[in-house]
Amino acid sequence: MWARAKQIVTTDPTGSDDDDHVVDEEAARVLAAQAGRLKGGLAKVAQLAAYDPGATLGGRSGATAAARHVLGGLWDHAPAVSAGAIAKVIEDDLGRAPQALFAHWDPSPLASASLGQVHAAKLRDGTDVVIKVQYPGVADALRADLDDTAFVRKLAGSEIGRSLDESSLVALADAVRGELDYRAEAAAQERFATAWAGHHALRFPRVIDELSSARVLTMTRARGRTIVDTASTGTPDLRSQAATAIYEFVWGSAILHRLVNADPNPGNFLVEEEADGHALVWCLDFGCSLELPEAVRDADRELWWGLLDDDFEKAAERFRMGLAKSGLLRRTDTMASNAHRDWERMLAAPLFTHGDFHWSPAYARELAETTGRVLASGGVGLPAKILLLWRQRLGAAAMIGMLDAKAPFRRALLELIGTGRRALR
Repeated sequence: MWARAKQIVTTDPTGSDDDDHVVDEEAARVLAAQAGRLKGGLAKVAQLAAYDPGATLGGRSGATAAARHVLGGLWDHAPAVSAGAIAKVIEDDLGRAPQALFAHWDPSPLASASLGQVHAAKLRDGTDVVIKVQYPGVADALRADLDDTAFVRKLAGSEIGRSLDESSLVALADAVRGELDYRAEAAAQERFATAWAGHHALRFPRVIDELSSARVLTMTRARGRTIVDTASTGTPDLRSQAATAIYEFVWGSAILHRLVNADPNPGNFLVEEEADGHALVWCLDFGCSLELPEAVRDADRELWWGLLDDDFEKAAERFRMGLAKSGLLRRTDTMASNAHRDWERMLAAPLFTHGDFHWSPAYARELAETTGRVLASGGVGLPAKILLLWRQRLGAAAMIGMLDAKAPFRRALLELIGTGRRALR
């Protein structure tokens, strides 16, 4: 689609960077329009390209900021389906039209994305809610997209898609198909909310079970700024708080609670600033979620404990044992290569800094690039059992980079998981 979009908007054969930037932005508009119209899998690929630092657009690695901004509209502002079509899905699934089910419902959507759109409503008791409704017909379209393995590679992200074996591709396709079942999503959302109950910053909407179905999900309304708005208008302190909370959510959910939300889309978080400046981060959209086996979580945890160890020799040994146990390490002979060392260095950078680490867009981009190189070298791989875990982390790393925040990420992870050292008796 990207190649075709560029064909449509230019016949300029020159190599001018300025021309390429103009073409990238206009091609992004064509792609966004087509993806928004077709929805489903193509919209998901375009959403990913908007924040994936390693996304290859227009034949080059990386897209212009303007092109990413255009594609970013698909996170929550894709072209909407008519209110009548959405109301029919609600009536078919819940037995009555939305006007009869709710004290008030707004036919204009608050947000619209790849598989559905969200409408504001009010319960009879005055509670403000949102109704997430699946587009009619999108299930068949997405299932058809996911039958194409080349397409599934694009859904994995630019840096990891090329390295995946058949079992990993099947695991990813199955997880994305799961996004079509809103009852499963509601159950996952409740598991995450229970796991993080009492956290100082993380918040989760409450599911209204009696007004939900396989294609309709009703929940209490979350409010706040998007990640894009927080990045552009938030104070350094607000961005720091938001980045830390998202980091704790992504890394802590897996390591502490064995939970993974494998679709870390920037549209799936809202940052609410309280009167005293305290940030609350609302976590949304749990359609692509899973529970890790204990053995996978335990092996993964060894890796992060290794990176937190101040004893360099012990840290290196523990980290690399974690690599092997988790299934990441494919070939030990590549561990001395520049590609492997660069990847380890970038992965460890936030945790080797005892004060605030600057998680900048440049850092996120370099992490994506070094990950791509180490995967291409064949020394590190992503088997099916950990693919979605690392897809989440790489996506979250890009999203935190958007916030361009300085925060004590090492301290945050230490407070969550400790050092893993056994106390002497």
